[in-house]
Amino acid sequence: MPISSALTVAALALSGGDVLHGVPPDADPYVPVAAIVSGTAQGAPLQRASSPDSADIRARARKLQSRFETSRARHLPSTLGGGRPECDDIIGRMCIWDDGDDDWTPRDEPEEIVALRDGLLAALDSLAREIPGDHWVFGQRIRYLVEGGHLGEAASLAERCGLPKRWRCDAYLGYVRHHQQNIRGAEQAFRRALDAMPARTFADWTDPAPVLDRDLRRWLADQADSAAAMDRLWMLADPLFLAPGNDRWTGHLSRWSYSMSSEEARNPYQLLWGDDLTRVTVRYGWPIAWERSWSTGGGRGYSVSGHDYPGDFRAFPPRELLDWGQGRVESFVWEIPDGHARSKYAPPYLDSLGVLEGQIGRFWRRDGIMVLGVSELPRVEPVAAAPGAPADPAEIRNRIIDGGIRGSGPGTPASPLLRVGLFVEQDGALDVDVRTTIASGGAVRLSALAPWANWGVVSLEAWSPESRRAWRLRAGMGFRQIMPDLVALSDLLLLETGAEPAGPEEVAEVLRTSTEVAGGEPLTLAFEVYGLRSPSELVDFRAWVEKRDEGFFTRAVRWLGIGGAKEQVMIGWEEGGPERRGPLFRTFSIGLPDLDPGRYEVVIEVTARGHSSLEGRRGFTVR
Repeated sequence: MPISSALTVAALALSGGDVLHGVPPDADPYVPVAAIVSGTAQGAPLQRASSPDSADIRARARKLQSRFETSRARHLPSTLGGGRPECDDIIGRMCIWDDGDDDWTPRDEPEEIVALRDGLLAALDSLAREIPGDHWVFGQRIRYLVEGGHLGEAASLAERCGLPKRWRCDAYLGYVRHHQQNIRGAEQAFRRALDAMPARTFADWTDPAPVLDRDLRRWLADQADSAAAMDRLWMLADPLFLAPGNDRWTGHLSRWSYSMSSEEARNPYQLLWGDDLTRVTVRYGWPIAWERSWSTGGGRGYSVSGHDYPGDFRAFPPRELLDWGQGRVESFVWEIPDGHARSKYAPPYLDSLGVLEGQIGRFWRRDGIMVLGVSELPRVEPVAAAPGAPADPAEIRNRIIDGGIRGSGPGTPASPLLRVGLFVEQDGALDVDVRTTIASGGAVRLSALAPWANWGVVSLEAWSPESRRAWRLRAGMGFRQIMPDLVALSDLLLLETGAEPAGPEEVAEVLRTSTEVAGGEPLTLAFEVYGLRSPSELVDFRAWVEKRDEGFFTRAVRWLGIGGAKEQVMIGWEEGGPERRGPLFRTFSIGLPDLDPGRYEVVIEVTARGHSSLEGRRGFTVR
């Protein structure tokens, strides 16, 4: 299931607000842009009064831009207004709500708007020759070129930028490169811009408060090194470690660049830009499509709503993941819930990010922790290139797999390859980075040795650049070294039914790639116990099945024999420690009764004489 939630933004009709339903109060009767700048559409020289100053030219450019947005509104796809949903958030003049329609797709942009934008760009190009160093005109050209899909022209314009303040050039270049999916190039351009911009602008663009929820802001305030902590947050917010660069970070700065280009300009909402629109843009990005909603009360006015991309999601980690090291023992799976969030984001190279079903587990070794990740990969249909399609550099770059270009010739693979990887983040760096390619629908089994650390985040990922789909499974885990005499328990891992690996080295090949099981199917599991000293050290083992998310009170009542017979799904045994000093590796099978479909956990309890009991869990789903 993709992780997404469609977001809609609309202007509020507030008393005294700069909000327009219908025609803006300052709008003149409609005149085509090409007619305002005489001769521009035909390539004739710009007609102007004798020796106009730059302020006059800039004023004409702003009038052109305002009239384009007024004209755009007249041609937007229209819907019959049925009442606006309750706002999930109100930011200044703007109402934001999640409409929950993940299947929404934008309609094709009307040809009239395309023509009007092209005319505006031609007019701005002519005016820019008169005031080549004007950053406002330059910003409009960049913004509308990107909006119209002319990324090559926008990149060329940004690269030859001649604005007096060079940091603006780099900021716009980073903005364009982000949309071109050249994330490494965007990172380089934005770093140059940050190094050179004024201190106040730097503080605004790097302030994390707008995009972090209350829990994360409090967590950040508690960190001794807030800069290092924020760097780690940005790293964990990166949607895919498989993709080059951190596009969540470049996306954040791209939103600031867009806001910079929009200052003192009108927009499809028929509003003058203000701080509220900057906050909305930095938190949610700028809509990809707009619609007009006509009043159902008999009035002549209409309102404009903007729709964000339906594949957006909350990219920053939950605080529970960051607090994993504060006394937690079990792993913490990072789930990305649907619904409204403080900030959302959609990568430029993805239409959807889904959950990768599988397992992640750890075995402790002398020189680190062996991390294992397994999954059955989703099946992806081949994507054939359209005949005569232009060779877009970003698309070609996405098709490069192991040095070869696939899916761009006359025939496409019967089973497309997916890029897959296993990563371990510790202290803001990727200490494990294992990558390969596997046919879609196949099984991925990856393992790597991670160094000792307090805690880290493990990410198992799969990506199909051709279909613009990706999946991931992330979890926070501890990576502390175990003291030799400390009794400890590894993760509990599900094996293929009936598998009998001789040792942990063989476990990866028999790990179950899915945690879904049929009702009544027996489960086979594996684990290790550490710190046992000799065969004479007796250990008690008990294993059972629990309904997942069952509360403590319910479990206690059932253990007292009031709520049902738990013993029918319980096994137990006793044995001594290993023959030689080292981990005790064990597998066991547990038969399941006819469980109702739902989510469950296998629980194992290990008690060595003279030591506290240890408990391990592994979730599964009965289908």
